[in-house]
Amino acid sequence: MINKELNPMEKIPSEQKLSNQLGVSRNTIREAIRTLEQEGVLYCKHGVGTFVIGSKDSLKTNITTLESSTNIIKSQDYFPGTQNVDTKVMKAPSNVKSKLSLEEHSNVFYIERVRTADTQPVVYVEDYIPYIDEMENEYREKYYESLTEFLGKFEMEFSFSICSIKAVISDEKVMKKLELKEKSALLLLQQTHYSDKGIPVLYSDSYYLSDKFEFNVIRRKG
Repeated sequence: MINKELNPMEKIPSEQKLSNQLGVSRNTIREAIRTLEQEGVLYCKHGVGTFVIGSKDSLKTNITTLESSTNIIKSQDYFPGTQNVDTKVMKAPSNVKSKLSLEEHSNVFYIERVRTADTQPVVYVEDYIPYIDEMENEYREKYYESLTEFLGKFEMEFSFSICSIKAVISDEKVMKKLELKEKSALLLLQQTHYSDKGIPVLYSDSYYLSDKFEFNVIRRKG
């Protein structure tokens, strides 16, 4: 609510004023502000105040938090959806084989899909998972909205990822997937997800519309 009413870098009202406006205790306000700061929505400067980070209209997330597109979309009061899903078993491309530490001629389970916010395409995702027998049938029979839940069926839960972010221009394939009328700037997140034992279980290329998504991080002076 705060983020939709105030402009970027605008100072939010004091805890006491927010408490009076919203009819809740200062402790509740303080906890909400702390949570929003952790999510990269607010920035708190001791003795100065608390400020909004970023634009009002973007889907925001703290880049240091491993969060699904579904949760990012839901957190901004949009309805998440999935369309244009395609799956297949294929030989791992050389770059994917390296990212997932696979042996020569290994197969991966490939999933491509478009994530939507209120039916509008906002993310195009290509996922590569080390293939396990029956993985394709399991996915097609039950159609998992959550990739985390699907991986859990094969004991491939991930606990952290290594991510790089690049600014790219959409090619014809991505333009078609995201229903773009012209070439547009995108944020490409290339992530390798690891189990708690450090085993790679998923590699993803995710193309985010740069005018719809905003990834925030608070950098502090060393």
